[in-house]
Amino acid sequence: MPKKSKNQVIFFILLTALSPFLIYYIFYSLEMNPVLPPAIISFIVLVMLSYLFRIFNKETTLHLQQIEKFKNINRELIKYNEIKEVMLQISNSIVNIKNMDELLQLTVDAAVQIIDHADTASILIKNDNDIFEFKATHGFDILNFSQTALTLEEVFIDDHELSKYCHAKIIHNPKCFNDINMSDKNYQLLKKSNALNIKSTICTSIVIDDQIYGFINVDSLYQQNIFKEEDKIVMEYLASQLAIAIKNVLLFEKTLFLSRYDGLTKVYHRHYFDELFENLYKRAKRYHENFCLCIMDLNNLKQINDIYGHLAGDMAIAHFAKILRDNVRESDLLGRYGGDEFIAVFLNTDYKNTEKKMRKIYKLLSKTPLHIHEHSFVINFSFGIASFPNDTLDDKELIKIADFKMYKNKSFHKTM
Repeated sequence: MPKKSKNQVIFFILLTALSPFLIYYIFYSLEMNPVLPPAIISFIVLVMLSYLFRIFNKETTLHLQQIEKFKNINRELIKYNEIKEVMLQISNSIVNIKNMDELLQLTVDAAVQIIDHADTASILIKNDNDIFEFKATHGFDILNFSQTALTLEEVFIDDHELSKYCHAKIIHNPKCFNDINMSDKNYQLLKKSNALNIKSTICTSIVIDDQIYGFINVDSLYQQNIFKEEDKIVMEYLASQLAIAIKNVLLFEKTLFLSRYDGLTKVYHRHYFDELFENLYKRAKRYHENFCLCIMDLNNLKQINDIYGHLAGDMAIAHFAKILRDNVRESDLLGRYGGDEFIAVFLNTDYKNTEKKMRKIYKLLSKTPLHIHEHSFVINFSFGIASFPNDTLDDKELIKIADFKMYKNKSFHKTM
């Protein structure tokens, strides 16, 4: 009972109890003999006061109910506007955000903001091995999750509950679920990160093109059974918006990749390589840096194409490119210069070390033959190296020198 109502009841009881004495005192003071005994008058007053109190109490109750109703409506409007504002922010990100990490972080921050009683949140994304990795967190240190990867059995939504729609589920006892389903390794890793001290969770699947792409978890650290059915609706809408945004980012990344990389070999295509090389050359010339430029060409591609077909030739080129990619530094430049010809720039090195690296790659190719159906063959190549600034200070002349040395090397192979 509200404090105000209690005070009213106490006042009414006191008034009823004291009314006979009050009436008796009034008549006694006026030296009047009442027509009715004070007790009867007190009873009549009691009935009248009771009636008035009931009317007053009913009106007060209705008034308080209306106030509480308006308060609830006001809270719902504030919450609705808050959700609307955050959802608008997420929707705008579909157009504006082109970075996956930024998008996922925005989503977990938004989830905690719009879900009442949410303290922490995380997003898991499925990798190529169908294992779910933590990619964004709110309330946790993402670095602590770097070694944690969950199987489908270790996430909160069961396999039979997955569908082509974003599905949300409230988990009222996450600790019990983790104790039963979590592997010992992941359990200890999450425990070390203080990620198991949660009382309640909402888990929502992220679905892209009818496939499970990942999950969003929103947690309450302090209260059990705190999330409601309407929270599930908000989470499902948030997950659907995130799925649209992710598709947009993936499309942008694919477009950006194709604008820079050769699709077959996954190295820079010639146009983008020339752009990067021009900037590198200007910097090296300005700051007196040294580098080596190497041009490579496959020796036996024509024979492979003639004997096994052009598909086998593409496989040979891709195989050669992978060996190159695996044996150059991230700071070096590697590009496909056309057909089966490749070009590379090795920074802060000399001719001797670059030649040593190319010999190593040559030996690796000889030890890793390419297998096509029942056939296998070794890929070999010729190369030419030009050193800056020892051979020349001119960038175009540098390419000509490397190209000349490569063809000289290739002619040597033909005579063998």
